[in-house]
Amino acid sequence: MEEEPELDNLLHQISLDDPEQCLTVAIIPDDRNRLQLRWQQKMRDPGIRHLLDDKGARAHGYALIPRVPRYFRGGQTVPTNLVNLVRSFPQLFDNVAQIINKHCTEAFFVRETPELDWAIVAVEALPESRGRDYRNYMEQKTVIKKYAQKHKTNERRIQRRRLIDALYDCIVITAITKDDVLSKTVDLTETRVGRQNFACINFGDKGIRINDVGRQQGHQQIRRSPSS
Repeated sequence: MEEEPELDNLLHQISLDDPEQCLTVAIIPDDRNRLQLRWQQKMRDPGIRHLLDDKGARAHGYALIPRVPRYFRGGQTVPTNLVNLVRSFPQLFDNVAQIINKHCTEAFFVRETPELDWAIVAVEALPESRGRDYRNYMEQKTVIKKYAQKHKTNERRIQRRRLIDALYDCIVITAITKDDVLSKTVDLTETRVGRQNFACINFGDKGIRINDVGRQQGHQQIRRSPSS
């Protein structure tokens, strides 16, 4: 019989009950059942097992999170999109008005929602994705390829997060664990802003901040936070 992977190597483990207790939201019963089934599949994934069993991974914190495309709050079902997360948890953001005014016309503002699944994410972007030359979007692809090889998986399984995924992860981890993730680094996401830029997210002194940078632009704090 195959042994269960060692979850204690993770910095944070978010359960299906935690959002209801700490965020005053509930997971839809059908989504909860599907997540429970998905859990068994996720834990049999060779890449996930390798990551969880790797003692070296303890040097970089990871969190286990149940992602949901909708949640039950205030007597109604609410899509897990950017506008609803901002409205539901304004206290966690640096400048709500700025985010709404800047991004309200972007397609991702309403259309992007997380896929129903368990995710294992780095709580800070990987140190390897920042070099002395300040790696840009394209150069970080090489870093993630090496990261995938290290954990015996492929690049399709190690994804660059979309903005909605990174935002949802930040809110859930911060509200439940009181740990301000992405407080030391900025995560460059897969979500496009306009025609040329990509959205990036971090946790500043006053809360979550969302900005954007160009494909060729690099910065010493902008890195990539993988999601499995």
